[in-house]
Amino acid sequence: MGDDTGSALLLYRDASGGERSCPLTRGRPVTIGRGQGVDLSLPWDRSVSSIHAEAVPLGDHWLISDEGISRNGTFVNDERIAGRRRLRHGDAIRVGRTVLSFIDPSGRRGATTHADHMQSMGIVTVLFTDVVGSTELMDRLGDDAVDQLQREHFESAQAIAGAHGGRMVKTLGDGVMLAFPSALEAIASAAELQRSSTAAGGRGGGAGAIALRVGLNAGEAISVEDDYFGTPVVVAKRLCDLAAPGQTLVAAVVPSLVGSRGGFRFRSVGPLALKGIAEPVDAFELLPSPE
Repeated sequence: MGDDTGSALLLYRDASGGERSCPLTRGRPVTIGRGQGVDLSLPWDRSVSSIHAEAVPLGDHWLISDEGISRNGTFVNDERIAGRRRLRHGDAIRVGRTVLSFIDPSGRRGATTHADHMQSMGIVTVLFTDVVGSTELMDRLGDDAVDQLQREHFESAQAIAGAHGGRMVKTLGDGVMLAFPSALEAIASAAELQRSSTAAGGRGGGAGAIALRVGLNAGEAISVEDDYFGTPVVVAKRLCDLAAPGQTLVAAVVPSLVGSRGGFRFRSVGPLALKGIAEPVDAFELLPSPE
């Protein structure tokens, strides 16, 4: 078969959390699933189909293919694929609850060993925001006014995250993605973001009022080139999408990490069905702090 040094890899963790890698050999596809007859078997993940997806070589590139054979779908960087998707170095592929990281040595910069990449996995609290009703605001206030509101939100989010030891990962349309090493500081930032959006609405008699949806989750995510991927990120984004205007939804792990520190109050909203997540997620609402 020749020397596979420098070949592309799929990196993942097994049921015990151990690091695993599956080399991708040029010239033949690699099947992924829970069954015994596949090349990359994930028997511990019951949300993975017997034959779930396939990594397919195409020239110097690799594609991930799911031709509708999986029960729960295949996701690349949190987006469900239909058919085939070309893979790029650092892409996070989710099958069931398992995240596979695609590593292509020809596209790597800096670290040169498998272990280097696996060390980029760590616990992080992820926060997403979304400005509610931006299209309606644009009709009511005009493009320039809404652009100004969004810029103010981005600047405010960046400043608040920085003050609490976090950082802005990226902007996403009308919202932002923030990351924090501390769940407590992430919750404090969420509360401050909601207060700042309310205060912004107070200017001009409320004509420029904006409402935020906010979602948070904490867990072990994959860090690639200053971005984060994996199920914890997906859950945080889905909670944000599901939140009502002015509401902050958090996965149950976040209040358990925060405990009684900071005086924050949470109300259980029960298990929530989230798009792309096999099992319902226990979630809480962050309640406004009493004045």
